[in-house]
Amino acid sequence: MKRLLICAAAAALLLTGCGSQNPLEANRNQGGALVVGSADFAESELLMNIYAEALKTTGAEVETRPRIGAREFYVNAVRNGELSVVPDYTGNLLKYLNPQASATEPQQVYEQLKQSVPGEMELLEQSPAEDSDVLTVTAATAGTGVRSMADLGPRCGEFVLGAPAEWKSRWEAKIAEDYGCRFKEIRPVEAGTITVDALTSGQIQVANLFTTSSQIAANNLVKLADPKNMFPAQNVVPLAHKGKLTPQQAEALNKVSRALDTDKLTELNRKIEVDKANPADVAKEFVASAGL
Repeated sequence: MKRLLICAAAAALLLTGCGSQNPLEANRNQGGALVVGSADFAESELLMNIYAEALKTTGAEVETRPRIGAREFYVNAVRNGELSVVPDYTGNLLKYLNPQASATEPQQVYEQLKQSVPGEMELLEQSPAEDSDVLTVTAATAGTGVRSMADLGPRCGEFVLGAPAEWKSRWEAKIAEDYGCRFKEIRPVEAGTITVDALTSGQIQVANLFTTSSQIAANNLVKLADPKNMFPAQNVVPLAHKGKLTPQQAEALNKVSRALDTDKLTELNRKIEVDKANPADVAKEFVASAGL
């Protein structure tokens, strides 16, 4: 997904097993425990912990496998049954499973995704919570009339975009097609604080961030509207190995999806990013407060 950088260590871990140290391999002989995994970034780890806490309320034995790596690793692990369930995002998961998919609206994306999921896996309910790519600018830049990607298009030649390394291959051609935008430069910048610092210091003029980042509000940044829906919907959704979860366990995760929304997820991220809270503690607090 956005933000998921393929790590050589993770690749070695999952493809070769690194002897007895493979955390997925270690689960093969442990019987009935449900194994919840996450991708290699903080929000996914938070959602993993929330799922784990919700499953524990059903009496299940639960283990967690955080920071597994990129989508190709954790999706295959779910397909093989090495992971019972993992949080994902509808738009990027759809593009991974069906590169020709064209849906952008939340329900359309979800329906196409359900049709694209292989038979070894199942999709649970999507959440209203969404974490999508978003282009942001400072309030000063927005004050010059740049408040949407349509406004940005004719002026892209003035600006340097800071974005994850994969942005150029994913979106450079698309933003030119949709908005006539050709940036002065697309500079690879690690997502998160480094990107925000580069934007607020003027090293870049446009930053690709994500809609649940607490740093957008904290730094008075402006999200640019995307009237042509270049970025597809990215609703949080549990992806499970088919048959791993009982109906009660699946319903526990569906209740999590219903309890989350984008504002709530942003606030949970703020606790981790700003308050430096432990993701497992934040997850326990959320599950308790949501009555799950």
